[in-house]
Amino acid sequence: MNQENITVRHLTKYYPVTAGVIFSKTVGQVKAVDDISFSIPKGGTFGLVGESGSGKSTTANLMLGLEQPTAGEIIFSGKDISQLKGKAFFEFRRNIQAVFQDPFRSLNPRKKVKQIIAEPMIVQKIGTRAERLKRVAELMDLVGLNADRADQYPHEFSGGQRQRIAIARALSLSPETIILDEPVSALDVSIQAQILNLLIDIQKNLNLTYMIISHDLAVVEHVSSHVGVMYLGKLVEFATRDKLYSNPSHPYTQALMASVPVADPEMIRESVLEGEVPSPMNPPPGCTFNPRCPECKPECREKPPFGKEISPDHWVSCHLY
Repeated sequence: MNQENITVRHLTKYYPVTAGVIFSKTVGQVKAVDDISFSIPKGGTFGLVGESGSGKSTTANLMLGLEQPTAGEIIFSGKDISQLKGKAFFEFRRNIQAVFQDPFRSLNPRKKVKQIIAEPMIVQKIGTRAERLKRVAELMDLVGLNADRADQYPHEFSGGQRQRIAIARALSLSPETIILDEPVSALDVSIQAQILNLLIDIQKNLNLTYMIISHDLAVVEHVSSHVGVMYLGKLVEFATRDKLYSNPSHPYTQALMASVPVADPEMIRESVLEGEVPSPMNPPPGCTFNPRCPECKPECREKPPFGKEISPDHWVSCHLY
């Protein structure tokens, strides 16, 4: 678990904001991801949490090579993926795949299941038609689907079954890493645990590395070995799962933990987060969390904090430390 599978260094993604129709000019930048760094150990699961608009999905798109970073590096198997071109990038894409949030939209409704699962192999020119069909049957069995249903279409399956199809498709190229963007949020609660346990079993059997993006702290706790917390494009806390959940240290992480519903109807929790998330185009000076932070000091409004290691495998970006 000590070998790093992916290392992200000072990753930044800004989107220009323009004004004008004929003579457009850049009037600002949306700081979607703002100088974040972390590592994912081989065979581990890195959970990335935060509110909507914090930059989680943009981070995933950068790591998949779907977007180019403004600055920074994403080191995968010793190479910076933002510098890969042509054949090298094509080979990289074999080793990192994705499972998206909505299985109702991520599967082509006009294609049969066997075509959906085999498509990555066709694109990568892997195997003969017979070998691909055999692989499809193996993958359907691996994710708990009857291979006899390979000729059916996505609309003939339930939401949980469709997500199993999406997982099978992601596994078709035998990748080293899978990025899971809210993989269970569109599913019924009764199905979520089934899919999460399936992902855990597959990871153990195939020694996969996962990165899971979620706003659900319970989901992240269930599957992750390491957890990062994002706020307004910044990574504000990073730790092993046990350390983060037993000792949340950044005020934002503490607020997220306090907002998790509890089963006891007698226990009423008051939200400690007030106000709205500031615009990523015009973030506040100093610490970006300072307008909503109950621990805010004058220093927090003046200069941005830097990451500090408060214990082994646990660092936080906050002036309190």
